[in-house]
Amino acid sequence: MIGIHDRPGSFSDRWILYCTDKGIPFRRVNCLATDVVLQCKGLDGLLWHWPHDDPQHVIVARQVITALEMQGLSVFPNVNTCWHFDDKIAQKYLLESIGAPLIPTWVFTNKGDALRWIEGAAWPKVFKLRCGAGSANVRLVHSRSQAIALCRQAFSSGFPAVAGYLTDMQTRARTTRNAHEFWQRLARAPRSLLKFMALRRQMHWERGYIYFQEFLPGNAFDTRITIIGDRAFGFMRANRPNDFRASGSGSIIYDPEKIDKRCVEIAFQVADRMGTQSLSFDFLFNQQHVPMIGEISYSYKSLAVHACEGHWDREGTWHAGHVWPEEAILEDLLASCRQRTQKAGSLNISVGSSVG
Repeated sequence: MIGIHDRPGSFSDRWILYCTDKGIPFRRVNCLATDVVLQCKGLDGLLWHWPHDDPQHVIVARQVITALEMQGLSVFPNVNTCWHFDDKIAQKYLLESIGAPLIPTWVFTNKGDALRWIEGAAWPKVFKLRCGAGSANVRLVHSRSQAIALCRQAFSSGFPAVAGYLTDMQTRARTTRNAHEFWQRLARAPRSLLKFMALRRQMHWERGYIYFQEFLPGNAFDTRITIIGDRAFGFMRANRPNDFRASGSGSIIYDPEKIDKRCVEIAFQVADRMGTQSLSFDFLFNQQHVPMIGEISYSYKSLAVHACEGHWDREGTWHAGHVWPEEAILEDLLASCRQRTQKAGSLNISVGSSVG
């Protein structure tokens, strides 16, 4: 028996459909409830696709997942998969600690140290907040004076964690495919604006630190590799028009022959070292054309991964065919549940034999 946190519009939609179609026993669990631990009694596993932009989930997700793993459940995402989610500072120290090829990154929590570093640094650099997706809260800093201004703001009023409602309007307009979709988006605008205003009030402001990453020029696209267990899915994302950022551009290139296989190898190695179940990696190339990791995330767009023509296994063998990432994640979790059950059964037999 597995539990599923039902959040419409998330991975849970397909998890529930898959379990219903395959006759896999499951029950809905409210992971935001105060009695979530009690609700999970008797379960073998739990699936919860929690987002980065919902304060309720952000407040309790990591804590609940840690507690349920201590309880003995197989959980997706497990702690190794999600503790660093939407936290670029955590990702910096994690990737550095395991020797992963991270784009050179600097974090300062002291204003004086930051200003001294800024004086001696070469520009441009990429400024980021530790949270945000789809290139939100990311900008190119061209000069020392711009960096100083950002530093002063970072250690005073700070920055809103939620980007402005009109921040990405150009990209949304460019990725609108037809008139029908345009009118659908327009009809949703009032409701979306109200949701945005509520979220802006609830989410904290980012202050007390500043984050810079090396700017790698000459990249017209980034390479997104998504690892799910023993599967690697890959595609490239073209930069936004007249912009250095690729994330959120909506311009995806699905051609496995164009994927640099070093990215696949590195993604498998890093995912194994971290002990993650599913993780996406964003790669850029440095001046020596060596792939470097910019960011990682356990959460990603399901449709983008499903649109891949196939995937690679650990030996580099290509397997043609579209795969829903939700189904791959669920199948891996069920396998983990079976392994736990078999291990527990073997332990009980061993103990019983020794006692006898």
